[in-house]
Amino acid sequence: MRRLGRVRRRLGFDRNALRRTVDHRQRTVGVAAAALFAVIAPPVSATLAVDAYQSGVRAEHRNLHRVTAQITHTDSQGGAGLRHTYAELAWTSEDGRTRTTVVPADKSVRVGMGHQIWVDASGNPVRRPQTRTGTLITTYVAAGMALAVTGLPLLAVYLLVRRGCDHRRAALWDESWTALHHHEIT
Repeated sequence: MRRLGRVRRRLGFDRNALRRTVDHRQRTVGVAAAALFAVIAPPVSATLAVDAYQSGVRAEHRNLHRVTAQITHTDSQGGAGLRHTYAELAWTSEDGRTRTTVVPADKSVRVGMGHQIWVDASGNPVRRPQTRTGTLITTYVAAGMALAVTGLPLLAVYLLVRRGCDHRRAALWDESWTALHHHEIT
């Protein structure tokens, strides 16, 4: 109970007669920013998360399959101690056409070796399909980014108002100190 009272006082929700108008203004802006975040962030986050999830599921179920391509040629290039090895791969697509592509390769590859690649329905090489883990990670990142994009501007507004209120409080303290000091002299 004492901890709750301390938090209430810290946030300015107590009935303290020493609180000034500037303190109430800062609290009002803070409460408004928190309320806006609570109203705006959940639906925005949920909408983007659902969109990312559905997009990921579609990527998971694209019509892709693996084929074994044969390494038909290798080449090493580079200079100044840097060497890059490339392999030319060839495979036959479902329509009977021979396809080729060049990919970065390990130095241990040799002509005639098989190499598994992913291809689309047309037989074109593509990245491996999205995994369920990738879909879930993308969904969580989208939801988190939505929260951040929604919350950061509100936080920035609150911090700017707080900075202005802090300057006003400092000026009020200076005025009070000057008045007290002037009162002591007279």
